[in-house]
Amino acid sequence: MATATSPQAAASAILNHTSPTYTFAFTPFLQQTYQVSLPADRPICRAFNTGTCPNGTRCPERHVLINPSESTQRQGGLNSLVCKHWLRGLCKKGEHCEFLHEYNLRKMPECNFFMRNGYCSNGDECLYLHIDPLSRLPPCPHYDMGFCPLGPRCAKKHVRRKLCVYYLAGFCPDGPECKAGAHPKWQTNLDRPRARSEVKEEEDAEREARIEAAMGREEEERREDWGGGRGGGQHRGRGGRWRGGRGRFRGKH
Repeated sequence: MATATSPQAAASAILNHTSPTYTFAFTPFLQQTYQVSLPADRPICRAFNTGTCPNGTRCPERHVLINPSESTQRQGGLNSLVCKHWLRGLCKKGEHCEFLHEYNLRKMPECNFFMRNGYCSNGDECLYLHIDPLSRLPPCPHYDMGFCPLGPRCAKKHVRRKLCVYYLAGFCPDGPECKAGAHPKWQTNLDRPRARSEVKEEEDAEREARIEAAMGREEEERREDWGGGRGGGQHRGRGGRWRGGRGRFRGKH
C-alpha cells in the first residue's frame, strides 16, 4: 500500500539527500593501507602543516599544505568547492588537493563563460554555478535611509525592507534585536549616488581585468596539469632543429 508524502517532506528529502553508506569487512584495511573510502570532509592534519607527520601515509587526516595568504583570500574555506581539474580527470594532487574530489552539484565552481559574457551557451544544463551579476551589487545607502533620487537608474541595489513602526514613531524598546522591521540610520557623510551609465566604463574595465586574471590562472594551471614547465622548452627546441633540417634538405634539391 502506497504511503502519502507531504510536499514539505519530499522537498526536505531532495534538498537534504544523503547517499547511503556501505561498510564491508575489508573497509578498515583499505582505509588504513590505501586511504580509500575516506570521508572528503575529514579534518586537515595539523602535524603535517608544521613540517612532518609521524603517521605518514597511514594518517587518517588530510595532508594539505595551507598557505596563509591564500587561505584568507579563498572564500568558504577548504572543501567548499568541487575541483574543476578533477571533473576533467586532470588533477594530479590526489588526496592532497584542497578542493573536493566528488560530484556534488551544490558545491560546483563558478561558470567562467557566464562570468565573462553574462550568458552561457549550455543554459540550464550547465553543471557550473551561474551567479546573477545583480547579486554582487552592494545595497544603496540612500535607499536604505528611505529615498534615492536616481530611482531605478541607481548603480547600486535597492533592497526593500519593512520598517519598524515603533522605530518610525521615535523609539523601539527592542533596539538592535528588533525583529519587527528595519531601523534605518540617518547618515550625513554619504557619497553622491551614481547612475549605472556613469559606472559602466569602470565596471567594464574591472571585468576585463578580472577576465584576464582568470585566463592567466587557467593558463598556468593548464601548464602545470600537462607538465609544460619541465619539458616545454626542450620540445620547442627540438622542433626548431627539425624544421631547420627539413629546410636544408629541400635546399639541396
